Amino acid sequence: MPCAGSCLPPPLCISLRYPLASAATFTITHFGTPPDAQVAIQHAADIWGSILVSDVPIKVSVSWTALGSAALGVTFPNGRKDFINAPVAATWYATALANSLTGFEFNPGEDDINIYLNSGTNWYTGTDGNTPAGQYDLVSVALHELGHGIGFVGLAKKVGSEGSFGLLQASDFAPLITTFPWPEQDTLPGIFDRFPACAYPGDAGRFAESVGPLGSFFTCNQLTLNGANRTGREWRWLIRIYAPSTFALGSSCVHLNEATYPAGNPNEFMTPFSSAGHSNHWPGPIGLGMLRDIGWNLAPRWAWMNRPWSSNWWSSRTRFPTHSPVRRAARGTSQAITVADLQRTGLSSPHGGQGG
Repeated sequence: MPCAGSCLPPPLCISLRYPLASAATFTITHFGTPPDAQVAIQHAADIWGSILVSDVPIKVSVSWTALGSAALGVTFPNGRKDFINAPVAATWYATALANSLTGFEFNPGEDDINIYLNSGTNWYTGTDGNTPAGQYDLVSVALHELGHGIGFVGLAKKVGSEGSFGLLQASDFAPLITTFPWPEQDTLPGIFDRFPACAYPGDAGRFAESVGPLGSFFTCNQLTLNGANRTGREWRWLIRIYAPSTFALGSSCVHLNEATYPAGNPNEFMTPFSSAGHSNHWPGPIGLGMLRDIGWNLAPRWAWMNRPWSSNWWSSRTRFPTHSPVRRAARGTSQAITVADLQRTGLSSPHGGQGG
């Protein structure tokens, strides 16, 4: 039976030629997760494992717990800064990425990613993407949350009119906690924060490097991604970041813009809202390009993604199975995917202590 809304699987012309094969390994520890949900979460990890390259296993803990009526999932990535051969100094990296870049495990005995999934959600735990009306596709949400855990994250915060990087506190996310130490973040940005710019690429500069008022950037509703694999000369439009006029910790500045990439768009994977009866099992060209910009190597089977092709190229040359027409749920019936990114990270220094 086809899903009730739109369904975006991995591109059929690619997945038939290159079945899922692991280039990175995810080791998942569950706390209270039902067996059928574990299968769906593992399927999401296998999709990422077929895309990313890492010689160091990525350690994930998943907690199945009540999160209220709004959130589907919350993610806390572990992190490192100023590690040996770090591509950018004074910048936080998700440990999964730092370990991959160096081939060395900087956080032995610590998880790389903590994920909380809402036990009160009416989940669809199948792996085929055919999500019934009224249910939320667990593979899609787990894939999204793992995306934050591997680096689609930031350290932005706004209190009143004041914006900042690297001032997140564990108390900001109570009662949720991390399994790894929460450090002082030294007012530093994450690597993802190095790329968004306000209005147009080059106009205001990347906001992590700006001397202007960060608070106004965080809520300008005009943030764009400014990276070689997203906004090169081949791209003739701006890639919008979610930056509404009211700052939402864990959602603002760490997602693609919902209105620009609605359900059914090839790039809707990393937007902040998810609708019932809908599934998306693929990061999309913007998501993969962003991961390359922050430092990830993609598996050889995805080498064709090394060119920043557009969504139009993707959709016109990629065969998707035919499903029901896209029916985007009204905002009031959607649930936010609240994300504790390197915004909500327990980050650690290169040697496990506080600070650099």
